[in-house]
Amino acid sequence: MAHAVLICSGARVPAARLLDHPLLDRLSIITEHSHTARYPDGVAVETVGSVHDVDEVLAAAWRIAGRHPLDGVLAPYEVGLPAAGYVRTVLGLPGPDFTTATLFTNKHAMKQRLAAAGLPLMPFAGAHSDAQVRARAAEFGWPVVVKPAYGGGSKDVAVVADPAELDAWLAGGGSPRPRNPTAVVERRADILVEYHCDGVVHDGAVRSVVTSRYLEPVLGRIGQGDPYGSYQLPSDHPEHRAVAELHAAAVAALGLRSGVTHLEVFGTPDGLRVSEVACRPGGGAIPAAIHLRSGVDLVDACVRTSLGLPPFPDGTPAPARTDARYVGHCGLALRPGTITELSTEAELAALPGVLDVVLHQRVGDRIAGHIYSASAAGFVHVGADTEEEVRERLATVRAAYRIRTRPDGTGPDGTGPDGTGPESTRPEGPGSESAAPDSTVPDRTAPDTTDPRPPTPDHAASVAPARPVAPARPVAEAVAS
Repeated sequence: MAHAVLICSGARVPAARLLDHPLLDRLSIITEHSHTARYPDGVAVETVGSVHDVDEVLAAAWRIAGRHPLDGVLAPYEVGLPAAGYVRTVLGLPGPDFTTATLFTNKHAMKQRLAAAGLPLMPFAGAHSDAQVRARAAEFGWPVVVKPAYGGGSKDVAVVADPAELDAWLAGGGSPRPRNPTAVVERRADILVEYHCDGVVHDGAVRSVVTSRYLEPVLGRIGQGDPYGSYQLPSDHPEHRAVAELHAAAVAALGLRSGVTHLEVFGTPDGLRVSEVACRPGGGAIPAAIHLRSGVDLVDACVRTSLGLPPFPDGTPAPARTDARYVGHCGLALRPGTITELSTEAELAALPGVLDVVLHQRVGDRIAGHIYSASAAGFVHVGADTEEEVRERLATVRAAYRIRTRPDGTGPDGTGPDGTGPESTRPEGPGSESAAPDSTVPDRTAPDTTDPRPPTPDHAASVAPARPVAPARPVAEAVAS
């Protein structure tokens, strides 16, 4: 049994399975001020002004270690990774050190190292001022992708089509600033297909790797109505082999010894192009989907490698829960406002090929803020024998799912302040338009609605109250989480 500290920004509430992991007899939390009430009694919480401040996080970890010696640092979310690496380096703890964590989180440093190792990327450049961002964009030609070097959850990542849109992006939060001094400007890829590749690494070797294909490219889908969905490719699929080779090369180039990875790859007319790679589990229901089909528990492997243990307790993953050749999953869309109608687990479970349904919201929950790529009311997992069938079954789920919301400021009958105006209805399916603008500060919070746990047969008791949806840019591309 061990004592670990979990580093978590205020925007996140870790899943219960992280807070009550069987390998941990003691867990301490480092989070940002005003968020201690989110954690159960008995969990020691130290607060900092920002988890981006590595020195402040180190001081908090030192206080924790002074009370009870630490065995590891957990950082399952993107924003906490650099500080976790810094604490590990200074305190001599296992897991990705500060250099490795920086290479996996600073997108400019990452791309420089990957390009030097010969991996295929889109042309990119770093910029440290607004003037440099404008100059690099003009050099590449419009449109370009712009993003801060550090960030997660698609925040402040955008496609800009001209100088006016770029100026709006800079004014809206993308401008290089002391806490995030580098922006990345990248020629936009002509994306035909997009993949994610999720791996487990131990002693420098890839011990497990799963390639999945998104239902549609993530770039440009944010704010278009549907959270992302994907399906896993069999190990003999030629696209799996090609993407898995890039994954192994990226892991070697960035020097990861042990940990969990999530790689994003574009398929373009000129071949595969690496987008980004992270040393954490993928977001949303990716870990649950992989556990369902392959038996690999990415969250458990993340905890184990963070404690210096082998990723699999018996040397190999647990048996898969299905023999379906293809397993896919999709998120269920959210809408700002108060939920007045929502598909039930039973209704979704009755659709063809459905293996598991997880709902995170319920009627009466209030959803506020921007909707981003991994924001979802829940997730549905399906199994199929062919690639065409898995896509058809996921499309059926999207078409059958329904959600209705009452926009903020309306009455209980769905009318506006003046008694007019219907509720917001969500017609599912690709291409549906996003609904209402930002709403007010949410009045309820709950655990993160991403689904890092393996699915279980019955989730009827797991429906949680709503949480605020983290702000993000309306058009984005990022490693999901």
